[in-house]
Amino acid sequence: MKIVLIIQATLTLLGGALLAYFYAPQQAFSYMAGAFVILTSFFLLGIGFGMIFRKKLIALAIGIIVFKYAILGIIIFTLVKLSWFNPLWFSMGVASFVLSALIYALKEALREGNTNVI
Repeated sequence: MKIVLIIQATLTLLGGALLAYFYAPQQAFSYMAGAFVILTSFFLLGIGFGMIFRKKLIALAIGIIVFKYAILGIIIFTLVKLSWFNPLWFSMGVASFVLSALIYALKEALREGNTNVI
């Protein structure tokens, strides 16, 4: 999980820097907001489920699921009202997690392929 979060943080910074250089800062801020929302969400989810698996608390799992989406809804609702917010680039920031997961999967497949060589 740590490696995926590191990849996501790198994509957030790299994507934000490239958008700020080639496009307007509004697109960069929107992209970084989306990527940071996903990064924070998965970081906190990892901490929460780590606590759940250690202590076997089912009520905590239900609470995390319910409150996570309520908080995400409030954050997105607040972001939409900002003047610099661009929904397209925010969506691209959220979708950057898919790229992070693919990079991690390729890295693990290559590592596993190297260990299975005769």
